[in-house]
Amino acid sequence: MATVHLQADHRRFTGGEKVLQVQGDTVGELIQELERRYPGLGPLLTDGASVAINGELIPNGIFEKVDESTEVYFVAPISGG
Repeated sequence: MATVHLQADHRRFTGGEKVLQVQGDTVGELIQELERRYPGLGPLLTDGASVAINGELIPNGIFEKVDESTEVYFVAPISGG
């Protein structure tokens, strides 16, 4: 299972949990599992977050492979101006 780290905005779906163990072979599968566990979280991760895998920001990372040693960070968008 990959280790998934969520930002504060995402934690409202998880009851405050910020680090989760999630089964899946790709980032997309992790998102599907998170949506199954926490309805409403999936769209926030696919449409409104960036993904970093093992410390590297990955554009369009939904198809990236993961395994039990992978650290996945979902990063909420930063707004400002």
